Amino acid sequence: MEAMTEEKILSFFQGCIPTDFRFRTQSQANRILRLFAKVREELLHELQKIEGAEFCVVHAKNPHVPAGKFNLRFIVMKLNNGAEVGWYGGVMDINPSYLVPEDATHFHKTLKDMCDKHDASYYPRFKKWCDEYFFIPHRGETRGLGGIFFDNLTSEEEGNFSFLESCAKTILPAYLPILKGRMCDTYTDQEIAWKQLRNGRYTEFNLKYDKGFKFGLQLPGFQMETLFASQPPTASWGYKSDPEPGSREDELVQVLRCPQECA
Repeated sequence: MEAMTEEKILSFFQGCIPTDFRFRTQSQANRILRLFAKVREELLHELQKIEGAEFCVVHAKNPHVPAGKFNLRFIVMKLNNGAEVGWYGGVMDINPSYLVPEDATHFHKTLKDMCDKHDASYYPRFKKWCDEYFFIPHRGETRGLGGIFFDNLTSEEEGNFSFLESCAKTILPAYLPILKGRMCDTYTDQEIAWKQLRNGRYTEFNLKYDKGFKFGLQLPGFQMETLFASQPPTASWGYKSDPEPGSREDELVQVLRCPQECA
């Protein structure tokens, strides 16, 4: 696999950085692209060591390997008076088909430890925001086991970039141990069928409620394939498909209906 160097990343996204923005804004964008390029290469390197294949978007086949979503962003608006307003946002959450308490604890504790290094109020505030944002009203449950969700952190404060940088560097330690610990678990056709139902929930949320998904659909020039490639490649729905009470599937659903503290 050919490495995507920082220079190639910057060249690829050059058209995404308007030349009429002030120098400071362009410098911030370049700095973030370099950060994302570095994290991307580290992630792809680790995945390639595991699977021995090239990757773009990753969809795990094993129902015991949870899906993880990591989305960090920098948005700038030019106002009518010429002023530029920029902010950071992001989400780091985990979406398993089966509840493994130690995995949930590891994921949330890793995020909490990272958040606490910046501000003790971040983790409880951003976790609550995540639980509320990823709630599916018509199902009465959250999309997954949550994580952190944040938005509107002004780019004028250097500490906010430092937090975004920490989030990027926490992706691997938060998720990789879970992936390695579950990737060799055996599974049954029944467990695959349950994973397909959970994929349906994920798809429902993104199509009906996710603001980022809708934003991408309305963004001029955005590559739609990129947006839809991030969705589960297969999903299913069933009539009265609630799991049997007391089953491992039901164990997950009970937590999704009442988010808990994990860290």
